Amino acid sequence: MRSSKILACLILTIIAFFLQFYNDAIGIQSGFGMTLDLAAVPVLLALFIFGAEYAMLVLALLALIILGVSPTGYIGALMKLAATIPLIAIPYWIGHEKNISKGVLGAAIIVAITLAVFGLATYFASIPGLEMLTGLFPLALVAILGYWIARRGGKVDLSSPKLALIALITAAFARSIIMTLANLYFAGPAFYGLSPGEFLLALDAVSLPLLGSGLGWFVIFFWNMVQSVIEFALAWLIAYPLGLAKRAN
Repeated sequence: MRSSKILACLILTIIAFFLQFYNDAIGIQSGFGMTLDLAAVPVLLALFIFGAEYAMLVLALLALIILGVSPTGYIGALMKLAATIPLIAIPYWIGHEKNISKGVLGAAIIVAITLAVFGLATYFASIPGLEMLTGLFPLALVAILGYWIARRGGKVDLSSPKLALIALITAAFARSIIMTLANLYFAGPAFYGLSPGEFLLALDAVSLPLLGSGLGWFVIFFWNMVQSVIEFALAWLIAYPLGLAKRAN
Protein backbone atom coordinates (compact mmCIF):
# COMPACT_ATOMS: atom_id res chain seq x y z
CA MET A 1 0.00 0.00 0.00
CA ARG A 2 1.27 3.48 -0.85
CA SER A 3 1.59 5.95 2.02
CA SER A 4 -0.33 8.67 0.14
CA LYS A 5 -3.27 6.32 -0.37
CA ILE A 6 -3.16 5.24 3.28
CA LEU A 7 -3.32 8.90 4.31
CA ALA A 8 -6.31 9.41 2.01
CA CYS A 9 -7.94 6.35 3.59
CA LEU A 10 -7.44 7.82 7.07
CA ILE A 11 -9.23 10.97 5.91
CA LEU A 12 -12.04 8.85 4.47
CA THR A 13 -12.25 6.98 7.79
CA ILE A 14 -12.69 10.27 9.66
CA ILE A 15 -15.51 11.22 7.27
CA ALA A 16 -17.10 7.78 7.76
CA PHE A 17 -16.82 8.23 11.52
CA PHE A 18 -18.61 11.59 11.30
CA LEU A 19 -21.39 10.11 9.15
CA GLN A 20 -21.77 7.10 11.46
CA PHE A 21 -21.94 8.95 14.76
CA TYR A 22 -24.02 11.88 13.66
CA ASN A 23 -26.56 9.70 11.92
CA ASP A 24 -29.34 10.86 14.26
CA ALA A 25 -29.05 14.30 12.67
CA ILE A 26 -28.46 13.31 9.03
CA GLY A 27 -29.76 9.74 8.87
CA ILE A 28 -33.21 8.23 8.34
CA GLN A 29 -34.80 6.13 11.09
CA SER A 30 -36.12 2.78 9.87
CA GLY A 31 -38.23 2.09 12.95
CA PHE A 32 -36.52 -1.12 14.14
CA GLY A 33 -33.22 0.27 15.42
CA MET A 34 -31.47 0.67 12.06
CA THR A 35 -30.58 4.19 10.95
CA LEU A 36 -29.93 4.84 7.27
CA ASP A 37 -26.59 6.62 7.46
CA LEU A 38 -24.02 7.33 4.77
CA ALA A 39 -21.01 5.82 6.55
CA ALA A 40 -20.33 3.38 3.72
CA VAL A 41 -19.97 6.17 1.14
CA PRO A 42 -16.30 6.88 2.09
CA VAL A 43 -15.64 3.12 2.08
CA LEU A 44 -17.03 2.79 -1.45
CA LEU A 45 -15.10 5.86 -2.54
CA ALA A 46 -11.92 4.08 -1.42
CA LEU A 47 -13.00 1.07 -3.51
CA PHE A 48 -13.74 3.06 -6.67
CA ILE A 49 -10.71 5.34 -6.40
CA PHE A 50 -7.93 3.21 -4.88
CA GLY A 51 -8.95 -0.45 -4.84
CA ALA A 52 -10.53 -3.21 -2.76
CA GLU A 53 -7.78 -3.49 -0.15
CA TYR A 54 -8.04 0.22 0.65
CA ALA A 55 -11.81 -0.04 0.99
CA MET A 56 -11.32 -2.88 3.47
CA LEU A 57 -8.80 -0.75 5.38
CA VAL A 58 -11.32 2.10 5.78
CA LEU A 59 -14.04 -0.34 6.80
CA ALA A 60 -11.81 -2.14 9.32
CA LEU A 61 -10.81 1.17 10.94
CA LEU A 62 -14.45 2.25 11.10
CA ALA A 63 -15.46 -1.07 12.69
CA LEU A 64 -12.72 -0.67 15.33
CA ILE A 65 -14.01 2.83 16.14
CA ILE A 66 -17.56 1.51 16.47
CA LEU A 67 -16.31 -1.29 18.70
CA GLY A 68 -14.48 1.17 20.92
CA VAL A 69 -16.91 4.06 21.32
CA SER A 70 -20.39 3.05 20.14
CA PRO A 71 -23.05 1.85 22.61
CA THR A 72 -23.88 -0.94 20.14
CA GLY A 73 -20.42 -2.44 20.83
CA TYR A 74 -19.43 -5.64 19.10
CA ILE A 75 -22.90 -6.11 17.62
CA GLY A 76 -22.73 -2.74 15.87
CA ALA A 77 -19.20 -3.42 14.63
CA LEU A 78 -20.12 -6.86 13.29
CA MET A 79 -23.24 -5.60 11.58
CA LYS A 80 -21.39 -2.69 9.94
CA LEU A 81 -18.87 -5.18 8.55
CA ALA A 82 -21.61 -7.56 7.40
CA ALA A 83 -23.56 -4.78 5.71
CA THR A 84 -20.60 -3.20 3.91
CA ILE A 85 -18.38 -6.10 2.82
CA PRO A 86 -20.88 -7.27 0.16
CA LEU A 87 -20.86 -3.72 -1.26
CA ILE A 88 -17.09 -4.01 -1.62
CA ALA A 89 -16.51 -7.62 -2.67
CA ILE A 90 -19.38 -8.07 -5.13
CA PRO A 91 -18.81 -4.86 -7.16
CA TYR A 92 -15.10 -5.72 -7.16
CA TRP A 93 -15.77 -9.22 -8.50
CA ILE A 94 -18.19 -7.97 -11.16
CA GLY A 95 -16.27 -4.82 -12.11
CA HIS A 96 -12.79 -6.33 -12.16
CA GLU A 97 -13.38 -7.87 -15.60
CA LYS A 98 -14.80 -4.64 -17.13
CA ASN A 99 -17.07 -6.83 -19.27
CA ILE A 100 -20.89 -6.71 -19.31
CA SER A 101 -21.44 -10.38 -20.23
CA LYS A 102 -19.00 -11.58 -17.56
CA GLY A 103 -20.62 -9.16 -15.14
CA VAL A 104 -24.05 -10.69 -15.80
CA LEU A 105 -22.64 -14.19 -15.34
CA GLY A 106 -20.93 -13.15 -12.11
CA ALA A 107 -24.18 -11.59 -10.88
CA ALA A 108 -26.10 -14.81 -11.62
CA ILE A 109 -23.53 -16.86 -9.68
CA ILE A 110 -23.71 -14.48 -6.71
CA VAL A 111 -27.52 -14.58 -6.66
CA ALA A 112 -27.45 -18.40 -6.74
CA ILE A 113 -24.94 -18.54 -3.88
CA THR A 114 -26.98 -16.00 -1.87
CA LEU A 115 -30.16 -18.05 -2.31
CA ALA A 116 -28.26 -21.20 -1.25
CA VAL A 117 -27.05 -19.39 1.87
CA PHE A 118 -30.63 -18.29 2.58
CA GLY A 119 -31.87 -21.86 2.21
CA LEU A 120 -29.19 -23.32 4.47
CA ALA A 121 -29.64 -20.61 7.08
CA THR A 122 -33.40 -21.06 7.21
CA TYR A 123 -32.81 -24.80 7.66
CA PHE A 124 -30.97 -23.98 10.89
CA ALA A 125 -33.97 -21.90 11.96
CA SER A 126 -36.19 -24.99 11.86
CA ILE A 127 -34.02 -26.88 14.36
CA PRO A 128 -34.70 -26.07 18.04
CA GLY A 129 -31.60 -24.69 19.75
CA LEU A 130 -29.84 -23.82 16.49
CA GLU A 131 -31.83 -20.71 15.61
CA MET A 132 -28.89 -18.36 16.24
CA LEU A 133 -26.86 -20.22 13.60
CA THR A 134 -29.30 -18.79 11.08
CA GLY A 135 -27.85 -15.36 11.85
CA LEU A 136 -24.25 -16.37 12.54
CA PHE A 137 -23.79 -18.47 9.40
CA PRO A 138 -24.14 -15.50 7.00
CA LEU A 139 -21.82 -13.47 9.25
CA ALA A 140 -19.16 -16.18 8.99
CA LEU A 141 -19.53 -16.18 5.21
CA VAL A 142 -19.12 -12.41 5.11
CA ALA A 143 -16.01 -12.63 7.31
CA ILE A 144 -14.44 -15.10 4.85
CA LEU A 145 -15.40 -12.83 1.96
CA GLY A 146 -13.82 -9.84 3.70
CA TYR A 147 -10.58 -11.74 4.35
CA TRP A 148 -10.44 -12.82 0.69
CA ILE A 149 -10.97 -9.33 -0.67
CA ALA A 150 -8.42 -7.81 1.74
CA ARG A 151 -5.78 -10.35 0.67
CA ARG A 152 -6.58 -10.18 -3.05
CA GLY A 153 -7.01 -6.43 -3.43
CA GLY A 154 -6.80 -4.61 -6.73
CA LYS A 155 -8.53 -1.89 -8.72
CA VAL A 156 -12.11 -1.96 -9.88
CA ASP A 157 -13.52 -0.07 -12.87
CA LEU A 158 -17.26 0.53 -12.65
CA SER A 159 -17.30 3.66 -14.77
CA SER A 160 -19.76 1.96 -17.13
CA PRO A 161 -23.29 2.77 -15.87
CA LYS A 162 -24.57 -0.62 -17.09
CA LEU A 163 -21.88 -2.56 -15.25
CA ALA A 164 -22.34 -0.38 -12.17
CA LEU A 165 -26.08 -1.07 -12.19
CA ILE A 166 -25.48 -4.82 -12.39
CA ALA A 167 -23.03 -4.59 -9.49
CA LEU A 168 -25.40 -2.44 -7.43
CA ILE A 169 -28.46 -4.65 -7.88
CA THR A 170 -26.51 -7.83 -7.11
CA ALA A 171 -24.68 -6.41 -4.10
CA ALA A 172 -27.84 -4.83 -2.69
CA PHE A 173 -29.76 -8.11 -3.01
CA ALA A 174 -26.98 -10.16 -1.38
CA ARG A 175 -26.53 -7.63 1.41
CA SER A 176 -30.26 -7.47 2.12
CA ILE A 177 -30.59 -11.25 2.39
CA ILE A 178 -27.53 -11.51 4.65
CA MET A 179 -28.61 -8.62 6.86
CA THR A 180 -32.18 -9.93 7.15
CA LEU A 181 -30.91 -13.25 8.48
CA ALA A 182 -28.24 -11.65 10.69
CA ASN A 183 -30.63 -9.08 12.18
CA LEU A 184 -33.59 -11.40 12.65
CA TYR A 185 -31.73 -14.30 14.24
CA PHE A 186 -28.69 -12.65 15.86
CA ALA A 187 -28.35 -8.88 16.18
CA GLY A 188 -31.98 -7.97 16.89
CA PRO A 189 -32.65 -10.62 19.54
CA ALA A 190 -29.20 -10.15 21.13
CA PHE A 191 -29.48 -6.36 21.28
CA TYR A 192 -33.07 -6.16 22.54
CA GLY A 193 -33.08 -9.33 24.66
CA LEU A 194 -35.86 -10.95 22.63
CA SER A 195 -36.34 -14.27 20.88
CA PRO A 196 -36.34 -14.25 17.05
CA GLY A 197 -40.10 -14.80 17.12
CA GLU A 198 -40.66 -11.84 19.46
CA PHE A 199 -38.39 -9.65 17.35
CA LEU A 200 -40.33 -10.63 14.21
CA LEU A 201 -43.59 -9.66 15.90
CA ALA A 202 -42.08 -6.27 16.77
CA LEU A 203 -41.08 -5.82 13.12
CA ASP A 204 -44.68 -6.43 12.07
CA ALA A 205 -45.59 -3.16 13.75
CA VAL A 206 -43.06 -1.13 11.71
CA SER A 207 -44.63 0.76 8.81
CA LEU A 208 -42.88 0.95 5.44
CA PRO A 209 -43.35 3.85 2.98
CA LEU A 210 -46.32 3.09 0.69
CA LEU A 211 -46.44 -0.54 1.89
CA GLY A 212 -47.73 -0.14 5.44
CA SER A 213 -47.11 -2.50 8.37
CA GLY A 214 -47.38 -6.24 8.98
CA LEU A 215 -44.48 -7.18 6.68
CA GLY A 216 -42.12 -8.51 9.35
CA TRP A 217 -38.76 -9.61 7.94
CA PHE A 218 -39.28 -7.56 4.75
CA VAL A 219 -38.76 -4.42 6.87
CA ILE A 220 -35.08 -5.34 7.27
CA PHE A 221 -34.73 -6.41 3.63
CA PHE A 222 -36.38 -3.22 2.35
CA TRP A 223 -34.32 -0.74 4.36
CA ASN A 224 -31.05 -2.49 3.54
CA MET A 225 -31.93 -2.31 -0.15
CA VAL A 226 -32.68 1.40 0.20
CA GLN A 227 -29.44 2.11 2.06
CA SER A 228 -27.38 0.11 -0.44
CA VAL A 229 -28.77 2.10 -3.36
CA ILE A 230 -28.20 5.46 -1.64
CA GLU A 231 -24.63 4.71 -0.53
CA PHE A 232 -23.52 3.10 -3.79
CA ALA A 233 -25.12 5.78 -5.98
CA LEU A 234 -23.58 8.68 -4.05
CA ALA A 235 -20.11 7.13 -4.05
CA TRP A 236 -20.37 6.23 -7.76
CA LEU A 237 -21.47 9.75 -8.72
CA ILE A 238 -18.56 11.30 -6.83
CA ALA A 239 -15.98 8.82 -8.12
CA TYR A 240 -16.92 8.63 -11.80
CA PRO A 241 -19.19 11.39 -13.24
CA LEU A 242 -17.46 13.99 -11.06
CA GLY A 243 -14.08 12.56 -12.12
CA LEU A 244 -12.51 11.89 -8.71
CA ALA A 245 -11.41 8.37 -9.64
CA LYS A 246 -9.77 9.61 -12.85
CA ARG A 247 -7.94 12.48 -11.14
CA ALA A 248 -6.61 10.17 -8.42
CA ASN A 249 -4.84 7.90 -10.94
